[in-house]
Amino acid sequence: MTIAQMAKVSRTSVRQALNVLALEGFVELHPNRGAMVVDWNDENLLEVFDVRVMLESYACELAAERATAKGIEILKQHADSFSELVEKDHKRFLQKITLVNNELHQQILQSCGNQRLATLLVAVVQVPMVHQTFARYQIEDLRRSASQHHDLVQAIARKDREWAKAIMMAHLLSGKQVIFANKNQNDVSTGDSNPLVSKPKKLKS
Repeated sequence: MTIAQMAKVSRTSVRQALNVLALEGFVELHPNRGAMVVDWNDENLLEVFDVRVMLESYACELAAERATAKGIEILKQHADSFSELVEKDHKRFLQKITLVNNELHQQILQSCGNQRLATLLVAVVQVPMVHQTFARYQIEDLRRSASQHHDLVQAIARKDREWAKAIMMAHLLSGKQVIFANKNQNDVSTGDSNPLVSKPKKLKS
């Protein structure tokens, strides 16, 4: 059964949807072969994460120049909420911690004032965010992340573009180190060389 049959839509609609997914990096389109779900292994996840570091650091730099007083206040609220949740019981509130973290980063994108950059970043950030989990963070990692959030808010509030850019870059790179370093340790202990890899699946429109 094809996707069009299962969704009860036209094949044209399915092809349009697949084109969007291809632009966002979730599928690959092959002439005469159809669409294949992208196989997200460690190598291309790291590549996407590196792209995120460059783009989101630039977005943060713009936010330092363009953020409104209301936007800065929202960022401060998110940073405070993140810190409070970490100190309450980080293991119990992991889902809320993740939600608040995402809201803070989304607010920075909204504050950057560049819709094209924000739209591009949404597509780039989605993949690393799906695989990012604060369950891999130790309490010291979460506290460092919380401290960096407050530094980000302060840099943006002071309209210091270079500081904001540098803090965001350090923030994302430290998160990348925690995620992939801990994952590799888990792979060694479990004997799983690459649990993120799955067999590519062909999609029939």
